[in-house]
Amino acid sequence: MSGDRVEYSELEIEEPTTFGEEEDERFHQEFSTYDERGAKVQSWKRKRFSLAHICLVAIGCLGLYAAISVVWHTVTNGNRGDGSSVRVPGAHSDAPIHRSRKRLLTYDNVNRVSSLVETKSLNWIAHSSDPSIDGLHREMRNELFIIRKVDNSTWEHQLADYHEVKKAALEQMSSFDPQSWSVSADWEYMLFNVHSERVWRHSVKGTYYLYNVKEKTMIPLTTTRNDKIQRVEWAPTGHQMLFVRDNNLYVTDMMHEIQVTEDGSDEVFNGLADWVYEEEVLGSGASSWWSPDGKALAYLRLDDSKVPVFQYELFHPDNSSVVYPSDIRLHYPKAGASNPLVSLLVYQIGFGKDSGQAKAVSKASENADTDYHPHPIVFDKLFGPEDTIITSVAWLTDQHDQLIVHAMNRVQDYLKVYLVNADLKQLSGKLVRERNTNDSGGDGAWIEITTPPIFVPANSVQSLTADAYISLVENGEHTHLALFSPPDAAQPAKWLTSGDYDVVGGSAAFNRKTARVSFLSTQASTIKFNLYEVSLGGDGSAVPPPRALSPPTLKSSRDRLNSEGARDGHYDASFSKGAGYYTLSYKGPKLPWQAVYSSSDANFELVLADNSNAQNELDLYDLPTVEYFEIPNAAGDKMNAMAIFPPSIDKNAKSKYGVLFRVYGGPNSQQVSQAFSLDWHSALVSQQDVPDMPWIVATVDGRGTGYKGRKFRSSVSKQLGIFEPADQAAGAKYFQGLGYVNPHRIAIWGWSYGGYTTSRAIELHADVFRVGMAVAPVTNWRFYDSVYTERYMKTPDANAGGYKASAVSNSTAFRNAKFLVQHGSGDDNVHLQNTLALVDLLQSNNVPGFEMAVYTDSDHGIYTHNATTLRTAARRSLVVHHAARLPPAHRCISARFITDRAKATIDDAVKQNDLVVFMKGTPDEPLCGFSRAVVQILQMHGVDEIASVNCLQDPEIREGIKEYTDWPTIPQVYVKGEFIGGCDVMVQMHQSGELHELLVKEGVLKPGDSVLEAESVDKEK
Repeated sequence: MSGDRVEYSELEIEEPTTFGEEEDERFHQEFSTYDERGAKVQSWKRKRFSLAHICLVAIGCLGLYAAISVVWHTVTNGNRGDGSSVRVPGAHSDAPIHRSRKRLLTYDNVNRVSSLVETKSLNWIAHSSDPSIDGLHREMRNELFIIRKVDNSTWEHQLADYHEVKKAALEQMSSFDPQSWSVSADWEYMLFNVHSERVWRHSVKGTYYLYNVKEKTMIPLTTTRNDKIQRVEWAPTGHQMLFVRDNNLYVTDMMHEIQVTEDGSDEVFNGLADWVYEEEVLGSGASSWWSPDGKALAYLRLDDSKVPVFQYELFHPDNSSVVYPSDIRLHYPKAGASNPLVSLLVYQIGFGKDSGQAKAVSKASENADTDYHPHPIVFDKLFGPEDTIITSVAWLTDQHDQLIVHAMNRVQDYLKVYLVNADLKQLSGKLVRERNTNDSGGDGAWIEITTPPIFVPANSVQSLTADAYISLVENGEHTHLALFSPPDAAQPAKWLTSGDYDVVGGSAAFNRKTARVSFLSTQASTIKFNLYEVSLGGDGSAVPPPRALSPPTLKSSRDRLNSEGARDGHYDASFSKGAGYYTLSYKGPKLPWQAVYSSSDANFELVLADNSNAQNELDLYDLPTVEYFEIPNAAGDKMNAMAIFPPSIDKNAKSKYGVLFRVYGGPNSQQVSQAFSLDWHSALVSQQDVPDMPWIVATVDGRGTGYKGRKFRSSVSKQLGIFEPADQAAGAKYFQGLGYVNPHRIAIWGWSYGGYTTSRAIELHADVFRVGMAVAPVTNWRFYDSVYTERYMKTPDANAGGYKASAVSNSTAFRNAKFLVQHGSGDDNVHLQNTLALVDLLQSNNVPGFEMAVYTDSDHGIYTHNATTLRTAARRSLVVHHAARLPPAHRCISARFITDRAKATIDDAVKQNDLVVFMKGTPDEPLCGFSRAVVQILQMHGVDEIASVNCLQDPEIREGIKEYTDWPTIPQVYVKGEFIGGCDVMVQMHQSGELHELLVKEGVLKPGDSVLEAESVDKEK
């Protein structure tokens, strides 16, 4: 749920996703979080950063682009590396590709082009009274709030008319512009979120109003602090609702309001996740669960009183009236610190039976002598209070009598599964199965947090004699679906899937009518998901092999796309409430589309979006192409890899292309997939303004990443930051061996964990990577949160050597590379402390050539109010202008921005002089302080005759030189045809000694000619 504004006319479908948003996110994927199915995926992220955010920081990466473009113009050949290639339709041959003239992607147009590609999904909903009716979804159409049946265009239930809702709303508020809406299980009430503000990655505070469908009236959700509601959730039956305010849990039936808890505070959270549970355990702000019959609530109580507080400031630069920063206090357990104390309670709903006017809020504590107050669950053989993390809670019933709970120890290598008898008189958790990776034969590594099990009633499957549940469990090297029956069984009754592939977490859905389970898996390939189903029915114990549901076999209106191979690829799916229908989303590698299918009617298909308009637009462009392949690492593993190639790559060229590595690399993450994407990387490889120095963008999923088996994934346990950068270096060396790649033009960048991997790659492999950019990196695992860090590293006390070895701590190699680090000052996830520690290390050791950019008040996503801020920062970047001095001959200058005469004059001046300064005035009479400073610096180095061009005498030259160089200010200095920089860069180079080395190297000075060098010799004498 986001605080982004949604127009009421857009409420028909979920907000479209712009492709490219998922690529560079969290610690993307941004360190642990859940995808839209609830699957555990990479963390620090995956909030999904908007394309706008990514492109803004990516403009900082344009520093990388310009930077990496010229630092190296030494051209060398190399031998082809040994990598096995798997090509997809449209992949390249080794021959050069010649295409008809089409448009090219640029940094200015890629955002607009990618925004044309949309994905649509349905808001599935259950029937108000008849569970046998499936395939219902809610939407807004023609200014009506309605519920429709996906396979019946005439079946429609009107909830309300927008204008009637707005009329009722305006009696309560001055304006009505809802951000989202939902409907109660009995369809009698609607809930509107009219304002919300983001708290952390998944959580918001909002203002909510209830609309009575029958009476056509609108009232606030609650009359007390209605603008501070932290979460809301309808009950699965009737029109009861829970909400959280001030960290206390409430329930309401629209007539009565009961305060379930009273101890909520800044340190105690009831039914609401604290920061670390939201970010790393639940992937959500919710920590309460309605029973299926709506008669009980299970909820977590989190006590943060022993969790240390991390404090940071917000400076509010846009509010001139705020002169003092505001302090943000956050209970944030860093590695080794105290974790929240967790307990699980059950509350049985107890509303009064009177149906008159709503009475004052009552408190559950007033019913202490009855069943209607919270009851804590006592678990058998649970870990110690400070060593317990409850990772999953689910009801295993259609009523409210049984729960299943997953609990882990602090470092998450020991799992205990409990069956809870929810009888309030015998509320206890029975240990039914456990797994400890430290037992004999175990690897001692972490156990993945999985999504809650799925309840399977005995009467839904012919072969079952007792209730059961389906759970995602590791079976050897891979994760598979297992059926446990009865629920207290220690071992699976059946393995529903098996083999050398993984079932994708959170993707399973059970259809009680057909006794079939649908799920996504990597059975076809580790870089794409496909949808399958398997039957639980039958008398025997044997389970038939899964049947593929994707690619779909039914032809549709996508014939043109089908003919281009847009069926085989990477898929996602969402299911109706009864799992009888599903939205199949084709994600790539071709242009995405979405359609709805039926599990019982093979001829049914409803196309939601085929993106034909986007296809028509994309046909006008000469797009980059993508190739998928495998690269071996030092351990002999085959790593998944992909590369984005320029539209007209020439693989017969010699040492022509540089390679930019885009890295994430966090445990159990995945970046190499067949998902379609257009983003700034696509624009980078499409650039034609430096045709002699084009780029390839490469991605390698090394050791620790997901879907390649437990051994590959868990190899990084207790030693983060060792194998990840080594495998990126192995990928770089593979590319260095390709004849068309310039082995000296290898760069790397990443965000969050990717920023950490980038920093470690520069630290350990600067002989390979010449430029790096790290965004919001961890630099020392002692600085990151305990739940994520200790999952992979154990505690600092138990693994002191591992923590020391994993920190970015050696500045030596940074001297041999150009490095840019960026961070938001308001990052609640990866604290600015990490970047400051790294910068202090580099400064303390006098490391030249690195740059730091801090974005005021930005969180982990990094945003800015003005794109030109980042663009200017990139242009001024030392990384850009020390590492990349671009020869003018390599630039394509448009006559639109510079006249032919001006360009010819500038070309002559640059080519005919070993050193030339474009300045205001002349060396004898500089007419601005910056020009004077440049002249003085050159004279200090012994440059007596300074060729110059007085830009004040010729307006065309004055404006043209800025476009010629893509540098916004004057003066500008060129040496041997290469742009060096302006005054600030000259000062930096002078102070670091780099200017003297350059002038001698390029023959502007002879050794011993420098005035400064002579003075140094005199001093030594």
